[in-house]
Amino acid sequence: MISRFTRLFKKTDLDEQRAFQLRVQGILKQLYPDRDFTITPEPLTLGCDGQTLGLTNLRSNFLLSSKTEADLRDLIKEQFDSIFSSTDYLDRDDIDWSEAEPLLMPQLMPVSFLEKMPLVNLPFSAEIVIGFVIDTEKAYSYVNEQQRVRWQVSTDAIRDTAFTNLRSRSQGIEMVAVPKPNGLFVVNTLDGFDAVRLLDEELQELVAEHIGSPFLAGIPNRDFLICWSKNDDRDFQGQMITQVSNDFDERPYPLSRVVFEIIPGREIAEVARPTDARASAADLN
Repeated sequence: MISRFTRLFKKTDLDEQRAFQLRVQGILKQLYPDRDFTITPEPLTLGCDGQTLGLTNLRSNFLLSSKTEADLRDLIKEQFDSIFSSTDYLDRDDIDWSEAEPLLMPQLMPVSFLEKMPLVNLPFSAEIVIGFVIDTEKAYSYVNEQQRVRWQVSTDAIRDTAFTNLRSRSQGIEMVAVPKPNGLFVVNTLDGFDAVRLLDEELQELVAEHIGSPFLAGIPNRDFLICWSKNDDRDFQGQMITQVSNDFDERPYPLSRVVFEIIPGREIAEVARPTDARASAADLN
């Protein structure tokens, strides 16, 4: 079960992805010579002017094309023209509440992010906070306290709006469920908001319908949510805890090795909380 699960949800063909990353970087330097594109450790992203840009959708679209150099160049220009337009919009200092409200999304992030800038946030666990972003689906920016004060809204209002938007955007996303007794429920859309979906009570209810309540969950990184049945199968429980720890070590945007226990509608409880040095060292997403 676990080996099949790992093959399904872990990235494969790292060399091919790295080659694609380098190929895209070369074309981007030609198309946008005034911007600085850098190679990142994660092969399906690139750095650009201090931000991280994803290549997952670009690669998927390219694989569906005739896969010529002209196809790739056209796809890159279409996607990155849109990204840079969104980024330029988000870099404005005068985005008002009416503009930000429909674009607000919640996001889990290491508490160490708060040392780098005064972000609007709510507590979640010892090493994770709930932050908020203005998201155009092409790029996003973090919501800071200066913006909140200028908007004259409370943190609770930002939270309520962001989770309403998250619930709306989650409609129709792909989720994978494996039935009990060793039930699994996985969300891995790579949209930046998979882990924070654990906090959505509607999703908690859905998970409980499939794998029982209470259930256990891990959020080893920002783009991965895995839930599983709480039962007495020691081998199964050990495999799942190991999976969470491995994903924390190996995948980008790490959050925590902690295993959480969830009863829908109640406070999320920690089962164990080891030290997560990698999350503390993470760069802003």
